Amino acid sequence: MSEDSNMENISSSEFENNDPVMTVDKRIKKSKKIGIWFFSISTVLMLISIISTLNTASSSTSAVDDLFTSTQSDSFDTSSWDSSWVPTGFTAWSNDANIAWKWSADNNCDQYRCISVDFISQYGCPSGLYAALNWLDESDVVVYYANATLPSLLPMQTAKLRFDDYQDVSSSGQMAEINCG
Repeated sequence: MSEDSNMENISSSEFENNDPVMTVDKRIKKSKKIGIWFFSISTVLMLISIISTLNTASSSTSAVDDLFTSTQSDSFDTSSWDSSWVPTGFTAWSNDANIAWKWSADNNCDQYRCISVDFISQYGCPSGLYAALNWLDESDVVVYYANATLPSLLPMQTAKLRFDDYQDVSSSGQMAEINCG
């Protein structure tokens, strides 16, 4: 009888050892079900995306293009800008109503081509002024660029920045970028 009681003890301890295995087995089944749900949902979303793309393909512009175009046109709409503050001879910069510029008559070039540009800001550029100029060849092809910065500019203060063509490959310049921070 002692052997039988021993057998019952072994059987019951083996059964208790199987409990964690059964728990892990249940977790595996649940993770498989969750995986199937995610796969199904992903497939449905992918099909919706494909159908949506096919429907907009017939249109001349996509939703992304429409968004970019509306954002771009809104940011460059200068009709509401007050340019009455811009001094005579200066041109308001198209991307920022706070800054205006003009070609300077005084270039003071030393050994190579240079262009000087005058800048003025209605409210100032306390975080700095950055300007970039594209150098153009005889066919108006951009062949080089130059940039210049100032650490700050006070309201209605004029600044003169000089852009040098160190490569001496250009015949004219084109104002490319002005940032007033």
